[in-house]
Amino acid sequence: MHKTNSPVPQGRITYVILPDGSADIWIRSNEVELPETEEGPVGYEADEVYCKISSAEIAPESEIEADVDFWFENLKDLEEGANADFLAKENYRSVVRSAISAACEHTIYEGVDVELSTGVEHFSLTSTDQTNLFGKQAELSAGAEKCAYHRDADETGTKPCVYYPAADMQKIIATAMAFVTYNTTYCNSMFVWLDNLTKASEMAALFYGADIPEEYQSEVLSDYLSQIGA
Repeated sequence: MHKTNSPVPQGRITYVILPDGSADIWIRSNEVELPETEEGPVGYEADEVYCKISSAEIAPESEIEADVDFWFENLKDLEEGANADFLAKENYRSVVRSAISAACEHTIYEGVDVELSTGVEHFSLTSTDQTNLFGKQAELSAGAEKCAYHRDADETGTKPCVYYPAADMQKIIATAMAFVTYNTTYCNSMFVWLDNLTKASEMAALFYGADIPEEYQSEVLSDYLSQIGA
């Protein structure tokens, strides 16, 4: 970021498309009129950033104008002439989508507490854990009265395998699968919300766990939230 001076107001953005289809962009903020001196008016001063995008098609001038504060804030600490393709809304949407997906996976893998006959125990739900639980469901369906399984590591760092009575094992499976289904459903509705946003600044405000507006909630998520609320 640097200071720029001009005898007249410069506006927020200067957008120049180059012969190769890329664009040079100057974005300004905090423009002020300087006090007159004995020689007369001095003009205007503003903070300015200069960046480039590899193609004017990925971020037309209208897109940047509509989200100019977001672009300025994300570029002001970068080097002059930095490539700003990452701020184009479709590029930014992809990044946010990946972050939401990763947060969902992490939440599921971290697992869930289950109230059992022996008290509350925590069970992680990695892909392997989920596969193992499907196997335990098959054992229960075959008439098993108890199942060998493990909770998460205790304070000693071990994961002892113990027998759970059928009722407890069924509760572990049901709670775990409901947890996985809820988070998957929630994540998919977040994607719908994300896909309907038109500015990168709006996308940047999304985070996993945020309340999703009703218009972007699937019927399944809406039912889940009603059950949770009840």
